[in-house]
This record gives sequence, C-alpha cells and structure tokens, in this order.
Amino acid sequence: MFTTGDRVVYPLHGGAIIEDIEKLEQNGTTQEYFVLRMLFENMTVSLPVCNAEKLGLRPIVDVDKLQEVAKVLQEKPDVQKVKQISWNKRFHYYMDKIKSGQILEVAWVFKVLTILDQEKNISVGERRLLHNAKQILQSEIMLVQKVDANKAEAWLDIAVAK
Repeated sequence: MFTTGDRVVYPLHGGAIIEDIEKLEQNGTTQEYFVLRMLFENMTVSLPVCNAEKLGLRPIVDVDKLQEVAKVLQEKPDVQKVKQISWNKRFHYYMDKIKSGQILEVAWVFKVLTILDQEKNISVGERRLLHNAKQILQSEIMLVQKVDANKAEAWLDIAVAK
C-alpha cells in the first residue's frame, strides 16, 4: 500500500510524510504502524497499517485535482441556506465533510466558513474549523506543489479571492 517516504493525507490532520513503518508489540501481538510526520504542529502520528484505509489515509491528489479545488474555492456557495441550519447540526455537517478526507469537501467547508467570517465574526468553534480546514488544504498543496507553507497559503488566498 504505502512505503516510507510516501506523501499522504490523514483526515483531520492533513498532509504528512510516512517517515517509517515500525513493528510494535502489544499484549503479545505484533502489529505494523505507519509513522506519519505531519506538516503542521510538529507532530508525529502512529497509525496501524491494517486500519489505514478505514481511517481514511490516502495518497495526495495530483496537480490536476488542485484545479478542481480552485474551482470550488471560486464558487459562490449558498451560505444563506447553511446559516439556516442550527449551529450544532452545521458543526456536524462540516465535520463529516472534513472527516471524509476528500479535498473537494474540505475546500467547500473552507470556502463557506471564509465567506461567513467575512460577513460577520464567526463563533470560536467555527473559527477553529476554518483554521483546521485551511491547514488540511494548505498541507496537501505543500506536498502536491512541493512548496512551503507561505506559498501554499498564497495559492489558497488567490483562489478564494477570484
């Protein structure tokens, strides 16, 4: 499936590089783990190899897919419709999209929350989701385009502004 050095995306955390595949023993059972170095927050995550697919670990998208992301970020979603949903349901709706690990879903959440933030100050919870969605997108852009965080953020800013 994946090997050391692969660039991957882990839902809720974003882009990562597989630094190692290590065997750990627990309760007499040996299991392999991917050791992921996340691009943000100086964090490593160990993920059981046998659960990687179920947990949503996937390869990064290709450059062509970023054009689709740009289109999503340039669209004008119906935020009035979203505003009519209660905060609790809206939060779960956003989280389901982010947890899907699908870059277009994360881009949609980022775009909607960006628009809502520009219209009015969004809640602390929504601001946290906005930050999380941005980091997930930014980290994958970093891996796909082989750029640093600042260039990936600039790419996002330009795409949203169009």
